[in-house]
Amino acid sequence: MNNYTLIAVIVIYIVLTHLIAKYIGEKREIGYGKSVFWSLFGSPIIGSITTILSKKKPTQ
Repeated sequence: MNNYTLIAVIVIYIVLTHLIAKYIGEKREIGYGKSVFWSLFGSPIIGSITTILSKKKPTQ
């Protein structure tokens, strides 16, 4: 794996993490910050599962 491929994989990983946190985490009690945490340190798949399993925010 050359350097450019490694950089591309890292960028895609970070983009996936933030997309999960933005679109799913804002509507849940877990929130944006914890969603990013689980997505970065687990994986985007673990982050999305953790976020989806959290409770939804109550509607006002």
